[in-house]
Amino acid sequence: MSALGAVETIAIGGGGVGGVGNSPGSAGGTSSFGGVVSAPGGDGGSAVEISGVALDAVSGVPGPGAGIGQFAQGGGGGGGAIRLSGTQGLAGAGGESRLGHGGYPRASEGPGTTTRGYGAGAGGSLSFGGNVAGLDGGKGIVIIELYG
Repeated sequence: MSALGAVETIAIGGGGVGGVGNSPGSAGGTSSFGGVVSAPGGDGGSAVEISGVALDAVSGVPGPGAGIGQFAQGGGGGGGAIRLSGTQGLAGAGGESRLGHGGYPRASEGPGTTTRGYGAGAGGSLSFGGNVAGLDGGKGIVIIELYG
């Protein structure tokens, strides 16, 4: 007898929406397969590096928990950011997932950087004076293998 019902609902979590101006991004959505598998989305990046010229460093956000299912593993955390001066810095890298790579950390002024694959976070944007938008994180995925 199978633990699955005759019909199961599949939900693919959307990627978190990138922040605008000096606002943080939003969290990614949860991907699930019925009540059997559930993988939470990660937190949105933080807009914590305030304007200034003094040397400063801030931590990234932690990765999401493992969720539930046969192959449940948490995701990677987002990278921290460093300000060296008013015109030099490094934005945080996007968090990694088991099926996707996070966006790279920017050292030049510009928008966030895109993900590759599924479930990873976008790299942070870097600005030395104006508003620069972040990019959306990667959407989730559900993979189903049936045997028998």
